[in-house]
Amino acid sequence: MSLYEQLEQIAKEWRTPGDLERLHARTLFYQFIYELIRQLREQDVQIIRAEPAEQALKYLHEHYAEPLTLEFLASLLDCSPSHLSRIFKQRTACSPIEYMIRLRISRAKSLLANTEAPLQKIALSIGYVDVYYFSRIFKKHTGQSPLRYRETCHDPIVKQHNPLLMLRSSIVPDKLRRYINKRNDNHYQYTDKGALHLIRNRKQSTALTVLLSLTLLLSACSGVTNNNINATASSGSTSDSTASGNNGQAETNQTTAASATVKYTGADGEVEIPRNPQRIVILTHAYVGYFMALGINPVGAPTMTMGNPFYKGKIDGMEDIGAPDAFSNEKIITLNPDLIIALKGTKNLEEISKIAPVVTINYGEKNYKEQLLDFGKMTNRTDAAQQWVDNWEKKIAEYKPQVLLAVGDQTVSVLSQTGKSVSIYGEGYGRGTEILYDEFGLKGPQAFDLKLGWAEFSLEKLPEFAGDYIFTSPDASENEDSSPMYTSDLWNKLPAIKNKRVFYIDKKSAAFNDPITLDALLPIVVDSLTSAAGDKS
Repeated sequence: MSLYEQLEQIAKEWRTPGDLERLHARTLFYQFIYELIRQLREQDVQIIRAEPAEQALKYLHEHYAEPLTLEFLASLLDCSPSHLSRIFKQRTACSPIEYMIRLRISRAKSLLANTEAPLQKIALSIGYVDVYYFSRIFKKHTGQSPLRYRETCHDPIVKQHNPLLMLRSSIVPDKLRRYINKRNDNHYQYTDKGALHLIRNRKQSTALTVLLSLTLLLSACSGVTNNNINATASSGSTSDSTASGNNGQAETNQTTAASATVKYTGADGEVEIPRNPQRIVILTHAYVGYFMALGINPVGAPTMTMGNPFYKGKIDGMEDIGAPDAFSNEKIITLNPDLIIALKGTKNLEEISKIAPVVTINYGEKNYKEQLLDFGKMTNRTDAAQQWVDNWEKKIAEYKPQVLLAVGDQTVSVLSQTGKSVSIYGEGYGRGTEILYDEFGLKGPQAFDLKLGWAEFSLEKLPEFAGDYIFTSPDASENEDSSPMYTSDLWNKLPAIKNKRVFYIDKKSAAFNDPITLDALLPIVVDSLTSAAGDKS
């Protein structure tokens, strides 16, 4: 039987539902490997190991937007981290991680200069989940914040001499990937710890065709979980319930018997998850309130979650699993989760996924109502999700006329101190922006496009970005008494200060925009705006 025919047989078995068929497909796969190696030997194929530094360079150029460590890269290339670092520096004059950062910054420059993509999407496309961290590291390497760099590139004088606006990047591809590695399912690097090789063949076309087929097959196999054999209900009935769609839109097929699990497609591909998860661990503060709104109290969540004052009395018994950059796997294991929720790009997901199924989410891809409905489908709680949305829209319909009557055409800003700079927030960026802009449709200051989501400016420009009404919260390390912004003359001379139209948001809840937080913020926002309306200047 030819290699091609063997591949066809494997594909046929793989597409047939059932654990026995999957087992047969694996058996055929091993036979295929044997035949492939035998034919390559007969054709006198020479397998030549490339230099680790060269392989590392190639890998970084192809995977710079993925979470990478020196240890992982070294294990992939079958050498020690110290050896890889030494030979890489001899080749490039910098470490592998520094080289990766340079690739990311180069790509970010190109996107900032040539597109109007929001910072959040640019950060995600080059491997940074946290847009604030991206801004800091960009400024560290370029001397400018991302938005200042974009402004410089768009300056008419600078624009004439800026090669980024005339030439495509020679370092990385020019197409903006909205989400990290969205289409790359060939994660062989997570399962094969051996070295990469270059293959030289006298009959290259034949070997390359076979190897391409092998790569595609490995890609399909890499998505298999180890739970297939236990994927049926205790009744013994089997049924396939699938969930598909961008960032996990669950659609359950009709079944004749209730299945214990469903298939759900998240940001990193299809995952088999419990139909009715009971013990959920969430690796980001952003989504804890969504599950609580569905009647599910996660058993574990990050430290930041515990400080949200609007969660008081709702998180009793929820375990603190640590900060995002230092999650305790041991703590997660003791919680015995049946499902884990994480942002795409979260560190160490390969290890964490061994504890329980992990669904990754592209943050910001859906607005908060869409995200809640999607989580409702994921957890078999669509009615609870729809009920919250319906109740929320009734409240908005009740409050919106009052707010519009009070505020009229006046502007509203949402500001915070960020180090020595000031940050302004637009649509969908927490701190009540979902209520102010998305729901009530209030205007922001003319100097800021609300659709950008977030921007940073120097304190000297405060009057340009200050609205007639201001909602604000201090930096996490500061308060109203110590913040440079709140103690400045520029701040104290703002019309909003004089007219008593500045409202402080609790800094521990500022970064949350989940249903629980929004429900608590809504009456506060409405009361603030309507009560201050009588002080029009």
